[in-house]
Amino acid sequence: MAVSKERFEQGLTYSAYKEQMTRNRERLEENERTAEFAPDDLAYFSNLPQALNVLVLAEDWCGDVIANLPVLGRLAAKTGKLNLRIFLRDQNLDLIDQYLFKGEFRSIPVFVFFDQAFRELGHWIERPTVMYKLQAQMRRELFASDPRLANYKPETPFGDLPEDVRAIVRDASAAFRENNRAFSDSEVIREIRAILQQGTVQPAPATRQPGAAASSTNGTLPLTTGKQVKVSITYCAECGYEPQTLELTSALMYEFVDKLAMIELIPWQDGAFDVAVNGDLVHSMVRDGGFPTNETILVAVRERLAD
Repeated sequence: MAVSKERFEQGLTYSAYKEQMTRNRERLEENERTAEFAPDDLAYFSNLPQALNVLVLAEDWCGDVIANLPVLGRLAAKTGKLNLRIFLRDQNLDLIDQYLFKGEFRSIPVFVFFDQAFRELGHWIERPTVMYKLQAQMRRELFASDPRLANYKPETPFGDLPEDVRAIVRDASAAFRENNRAFSDSEVIREIRAILQQGTVQPAPATRQPGAAASSTNGTLPLTTGKQVKVSITYCAECGYEPQTLELTSALMYEFVDKLAMIELIPWQDGAFDVAVNGDLVHSMVRDGGFPTNETILVAVRERLAD
C-alpha cells in the first residue's frame, strides 16, 4: 500500500514527537545535541535539489530509536532538507508491516524517504549494519581476553551466565556503546546517503545462524509427557521492553502450563531481547533483528519437548 501525502501529514513532527514522549527524552535529546556530521555529508544533504519527506516509525521505549532518531532529527534541523513525520509503531501497524526487517520483524526505527511526489526512494531500518558485526566481535574478544570468562563461550545466553559474569558483560557492553556512538552516528548517515545517492539499499546483517528457531508451517509438534524446559528472556529494561517480555511470558504459560520448569526474566540494557530455551539461544535481537514472534519461541519449546 502506497503512502499518500494525506497519510504522511497525519504523523507527528519531530518536536511534537518529543513532546509526547513518556520516557528516555533526556537521553534522546543528549544524543541529538552531541551528534556531529562531516562537512561533506552536510553539504550533500544541504544541496539536495528538493526537500525530502521522511516517514519515521518509532517508539520511545526502543534503544535503537533513542540512539538513531536524534541523528536524523539533528540532520533535518541543520540542513532544512528533511521533512520528518513520525508515527508510533504500535498504533500504525499498516505502516510498519510494509517495512518488516528481513520480511519478518517489526524492528524500529524505520526511516522511509520520499520525493515531493511521494515516490519512495528507499528505506533504512534499526541500526547500521556494521554495528551488528562490531557488537558480536566485541563479545568474542571480551570472552577471549578476560580470564574471568574463560569457562564460558561468547554465544552463551546471558541468562545462563552467573551474576558476576553478567556484570562484566554488562559493563563492557555499556562501554562499547558509548565508545562507538560517534562512529555509529556516522554510519547512520553513510548508509542513508548511499540509499539516496546511489539507489542502494541498507546492507543486510548476518542471516539467522544454525540452531535459531524458524517458524513452523502448522505450529504443532508432538509433546512428550514428563519433560520440562527452561526459558530465559533477557530484555532491555531501560528501553521499556517489558510489554514484549510479559506478552511472550503469558503466551508461554498459556501454551505449556506444566511443561515449563522455569521462565527466567533478566533485566538488561543495550537494546537486548534474547530468548534461550534449555540454554540454546533461539532468538537474539542483535543477531536476528527485532522481537521474535511468540510462535517462533513456542515452536522452539515444542521442538525441545519433542526431543
